[in-house]
Amino acid sequence: MLLPVTVDKQSPFLGEECALCKDPLTPGDVVIICPQDGSRHHDRCWTANGNKCAAYGCRGHGEITPPPSPAHPPTPPPVHPLTPSPAHPLTPSPAQPLTRPPAHYTLANSRLILGIAITIILCPVGCFGLWAIADYLMLHVWNLPYRAPFSGLILPWFFFFHSVQ
Repeated sequence: MLLPVTVDKQSPFLGEECALCKDPLTPGDVVIICPQDGSRHHDRCWTANGNKCAAYGCRGHGEITPPPSPAHPPTPPPVHPLTPSPAHPLTPSPAQPLTRPPAHYTLANSRLILGIAITIILCPVGCFGLWAIADYLMLHVWNLPYRAPFSGLILPWFFFFHSVQ
């Protein structure tokens, strides 16, 4: 059973998109939060999707619990002096539980993937470049003959085919 949340003008969900219809959440909307991935849905979108989450691959589901009747308002729990004030915007209330945001592919994710791809490409190129610089310095600047100089382009498979006779 899932408890619906009503969006107000100070709600942290204000302006977020519904996971199914992609319309922004506005004050007065009744929202269902997926228990598995935390994505937000209008209550009508949740029920239209068969009481399950619309996010791809998510298995979150549940029936909507009707809101409690106003005839018997719940008594607030005693407030400890070190407990943050319920009026504070970052303090969760029973109607607005803290959830993690829905998993979406964002610009930050694409920048990370691009950075990893560039690193994978540039690392071997950079290492070969450092070796080539060190090789040149040792042979031609400092005159340290640690190997015989190459006379042109020599490919590794050239030695394999010409060494067997």
